[in-house]
Amino acid sequence: MKELYELIGIPEADGLNELINALKQGKDKTKIIAEAKKQLDPNMHDIMIPHLRDKRNKKRGEKAKDKELVSIALALQKWIVKKEKAMIFGNTPLLKANIDQNSKISKDVLKAIERILHDNKESSLNRKIAECVGSYTEGGEIWYLRKREEKHSSYGFDTDIDVKVMQLTPKNGENLYTFTDDFNDLKAFSRNYSKKENGKEVNYFEVYTANKTYKFKQDNSEWTLLENYPQDQILKKIPIAFAEQEHTSWYDVQKLIERYEQLISDHGEVNDRNAYPILLIEGGLVDFLERGPGGGIKLENGSDAKYLSWDNAPESIKLEIENIVKNIQLISQTPNFSFDEVKRMSALSGTALKMLFLDAHLKVMEKREIYDEYLQRRINIIKRILATLNPAWKTEIDNMIIEPEIVPFMVENEKEQVEIALLKNGNKPLESHEKSVKDWQGQDTEDYEQIKKEEKESANVGYFSAEEVE
Repeated sequence: MKELYELIGIPEADGLNELINALKQGKDKTKIIAEAKKQLDPNMHDIMIPHLRDKRNKKRGEKAKDKELVSIALALQKWIVKKEKAMIFGNTPLLKANIDQNSKISKDVLKAIERILHDNKESSLNRKIAECVGSYTEGGEIWYLRKREEKHSSYGFDTDIDVKVMQLTPKNGENLYTFTDDFNDLKAFSRNYSKKENGKEVNYFEVYTANKTYKFKQDNSEWTLLENYPQDQILKKIPIAFAEQEHTSWYDVQKLIERYEQLISDHGEVNDRNAYPILLIEGGLVDFLERGPGGGIKLENGSDAKYLSWDNAPESIKLEIENIVKNIQLISQTPNFSFDEVKRMSALSGTALKMLFLDAHLKVMEKREIYDEYLQRRINIIKRILATLNPAWKTEIDNMIIEPEIVPFMVENEKEQVEIALLKNGNKPLESHEKSVKDWQGQDTEDYEQIKKEEKESANVGYFSAEEVE
């Protein structure tokens, strides 16, 4: 424990409560996360709460208060986050490495990293992290080693260890804390969470440093160190990657979303009152001849009846709604690729598609300030794990530079790309016939063999037919 107190820079005599408070560094995102959860759930929006839906009800009397109002909530916050994570991690990041082609070890290291990422479902993990950070402003992952009963060689060497990862997210009630020095270098990472034990919520606080792992339990507001802790950090490195942004991804357009919901809800009220014709009777009504479709009414002599209908919809409301939607997309840099939008477009060239995605790609470039560092730390952790599990690779691993590169999602005009590539290549084939068949059909070679057989039979038929003509 002395090492942890020295790392944080407080006297050991201050006790565990002060130590844990120091590790938190005054960070409290409870309100931010609670507000984010509310905004992500359409049923919890202000427009769905009667006394917030229309405060004017106070002036409308008891009859108006009892009337059920039209309340329309929109899940635009989710829509913005979903589009964002798809644009950033719709494609799996590439791994760029300075591989020595004469070194088998460097190639094996890269294969091992790719296998570990594959086993831990990298694509899904990336999207979950992006959704977590976009929704709750922060998220992370912790890498750990799990022992197996039997050895395996999945990573290119024999080991009884599986390399695993667990997502860290405020959505599950976790509080995440980084402790950095004056140079912003990570010195400790803490995780505060609770779980039920014997029907009671129990708080835990984990601390990871480069040398040790500590785990504390709270009992009657006092923290105690659990037995068998601290434990040595096998990797000699904090095994956690963490990402954080200042606000939720929809923060800048939250007021616009609220205004949008208010407008369309009020418009629904107007439609309920005015969308259907009203029968106006001038004079006296004697009786209904027949109720329902095809019926009529009997009037006194000299009386008249006619329908009043709403001829003109409020154009100003329509215009404001359109402007709000455009501004939500513009400010949040969220493209609209709905079916109706795409239907309006004719066939787009590759350049036009790039321009269409330009704003969304600029947003991805901005987000790379967060995720480039995050992904690089993940790779560095995996490299350290491999060097620990297989010391024979350590020197090669230390000399390797492996850099993940985010590839923004893009709709490609494949025909145009092939035509350009052919033109650059002098209209010569770009790949073998076998490879093109495999790319189309997967790794199955049966189709390719059948195609070759049919081509040969077709050529033979043509050859013999030509001889018969001569």
